[in-house]
Amino acid sequence: MLRMRALLPVAALLGLGAAHASAAGLDITAEHRMRALSYTGVRPAVAPKEAMSFLSQSTRLGLTLKNISLGEARGESQSMDIAVKFRAVGVMGSTTPFVPPFNQAANQYPSTAYTPFLENAALVTHGLGGLPWDVTFGRQSLSQGSGLLLDDNGAGLSGVALKGRLPFWGMRAEAFALTAAHPMSNPGALDVFGGTLELPSEGTWQLNQLFERDKRDQIAAPAGCPVVPGGLGAGCTVSKATRWFSSLRYQLRYGPVVFDGEAAMQRGAAVPTGLTPAPGHVTYNGNAQVLKAKWRQIFYRSKTTGRKIEGFARMSFARGSGDDPSTPTTDEAFFPSHGKRFDGLEREGFGEFFAATPYDAFGGLSTATANGLQRGTSGIIVFGLGATPPAWHGIVLDIDYFLYQADRTNGSGRSLGSEMDFRIRHDIQDRFTVRLSAALFSAGGALSPAKTSARRYMLEASGKF
Repeated sequence: MLRMRALLPVAALLGLGAAHASAAGLDITAEHRMRALSYTGVRPAVAPKEAMSFLSQSTRLGLTLKNISLGEARGESQSMDIAVKFRAVGVMGSTTPFVPPFNQAANQYPSTAYTPFLENAALVTHGLGGLPWDVTFGRQSLSQGSGLLLDDNGAGLSGVALKGRLPFWGMRAEAFALTAAHPMSNPGALDVFGGTLELPSEGTWQLNQLFERDKRDQIAAPAGCPVVPGGLGAGCTVSKATRWFSSLRYQLRYGPVVFDGEAAMQRGAAVPTGLTPAPGHVTYNGNAQVLKAKWRQIFYRSKTTGRKIEGFARMSFARGSGDDPSTPTTDEAFFPSHGKRFDGLEREGFGEFFAATPYDAFGGLSTATANGLQRGTSGIIVFGLGATPPAWHGIVLDIDYFLYQADRTNGSGRSLGSEMDFRIRHDIQDRFTVRLSAALFSAGGALSPAKTSARRYMLEASGKF
């Protein structure tokens, strides 16, 4: 049983505050998700096949004291909200540390023993000084663009963020200065600053800028750097890494078509360190693209009656640049430090098993490389096709197929594999959902020379209020 009883006094205090705050109200949100998961071949590049089964849980409880009046400024009302959200993630009945590759997801959270931690604890002001801006102070949820550059991954980011309207062309803007939580072994080692400009047209254009100041010691340019620290493979030990990301995103809803595309580039530099530091600086020079589209699709039409069977089809494409081995002090591998990658204790990406992003994936050699791929392999190209036939008595079937390829590899082949996903789901009033899925993954030669296979089966029940 989750130790949420300890949170009841907090709810009582916020409720008491709401009773005394003029025109204020208390919003309570709650959600719970349980997943029964079974894996075979967890790391396709590792022999013999590893099997693992467990029950994972994710629970949230949010309390928001809203519309606390702050009077008026310039004839406009001012107000504030105080928001607290607790989250707990964990494996049912487990008290042991998470083993690779699940430890990468677990390291994103302050606690993975199914005890509550603060995902959000923030003060939000509205219309402060009579200006059309909302300012958030404290620990908050934030995603920039599609999550390609930055996402809190359900753990929260601490700092200040403001967003609001600009006085021309219907534009909106957002700016933030935050501290991200790197793995628990090195908290507070990453500062992120950035902003977004949004321009509505037939669709919506977004220009995103992100600056990372990374204070960790880390390995850069793994394919081309001539220094080999500690026998860990090619790479330079660096510190004081700074990275700049710029992206342009376009979203469009036009009749039955939904489109979302984002293109990004990465620049920056780092200082070589270690016992035998490389001369000069290591520089970053990467790029990535992500495209998604969904549309209504007629699967069958009768020539005699005109009756048609209509559902949805979708397409996805993603690419991240890999590191060029011919440039010893330049790392061309696109790799933001805190992009969207995790959903609780599991990965989130293209494919239920491989869960690829343009720069990393699940499984592989996750204990040895940051991207989960073989040494000297970097950058991921994904092409996906999917279909959803008409629902039957509220039961929906999703079918997706993905092809994965490496952008750069030291070997002769670039195939990382392919995956076929099947999902059956049933939603009740967008509050209660049951999902059953099967993911069938076949590894390519660039991931596993033996071209092994892997499986992931899941039963999920979730509810929210």
